[in-house]
Amino acid sequence: MRNLLFTAIANAYPTDRMSRNNILSAIWRILFYTLAPSQPFVMRTEHYKIMAYPKKGTLTRAVIRRGYWERMETRAFIQYLQPDTLVIDAGANFGHYTLVASKFVGNSGKIIAFEPSANTFQLLQSNIKMLANQNVIAVQAGLSDNNGEMSLCIDGSNPGGHSYSKDNVRKKGGDQTTRVYSLDEYLHSNHITSPVSLIKIDVQGFEVKVIHGAMRTILHDHPVVFCEVTPEAAKNSGDDVLELLNFFKKANYTIQFINTANCQLNNVSYKQASNILHQTGREYADLIFIPPQTIPN
Repeated sequence: MRNLLFTAIANAYPTDRMSRNNILSAIWRILFYTLAPSQPFVMRTEHYKIMAYPKKGTLTRAVIRRGYWERMETRAFIQYLQPDTLVIDAGANFGHYTLVASKFVGNSGKIIAFEPSANTFQLLQSNIKMLANQNVIAVQAGLSDNNGEMSLCIDGSNPGGHSYSKDNVRKKGGDQTTRVYSLDEYLHSNHITSPVSLIKIDVQGFEVKVIHGAMRTILHDHPVVFCEVTPEAAKNSGDDVLELLNFFKKANYTIQFINTANCQLNNVSYKQASNILHQTGREYADLIFIPPQTIPN
């Protein structure tokens, strides 16, 4: 009964306004924790609808509690979305950035979303089906520097922590053999000729390999690149994040640091970015690599 009641409440409650209204957010959390639903339900956010899972195991539980996902990062992301363009989402998870991009690139735009985890990919697909614009190609695969197959280590405690390096998971929850592609080769073999305008990368230590596999596309199309850079996790994958910085520096990109500590987008030099990444205890930094002459919306 409580699941039916909460589903009815979710259908009527303005959850899409919670990211901007603390009172609505507080009332919603009281309802959620009081009724304690155990079944997934459809929930509206500011930019899209998702199938939200109240039990631990997907990142959508955090969306239920807050009403949003990565608010500051999302605002920065939207600034660089253009209508009718091609967006790449590497490490799509439940689809947050894919779903946001779908709204802003419109029916004539396209998003290619890569997600290797089988269970997470099913959630991604269910969320894509609810989009107003059916402009997403979902690919059950990861991105790397070459085409092939790899073993994905499932993180049993962090649904956003699956990694191709076992040293990067908090609690080992088994392995899955997954397909991986070089972005350059994927686009070429699938005859995708539209220029890529934006690439978002969140791949738990594999970001250097993703960039290696996308160099041709980046140097030709000059997309904006949103990247979660993880120095220690990249090291566990056999890489050094300085390779990534050096590549973008040679390509004349500038950098913004998404500073969640003070809720600001900071323009930083390459030396400053390196210092940020190598701060003691820092697990990751969200960086935006911006090609020359790009102006945000």
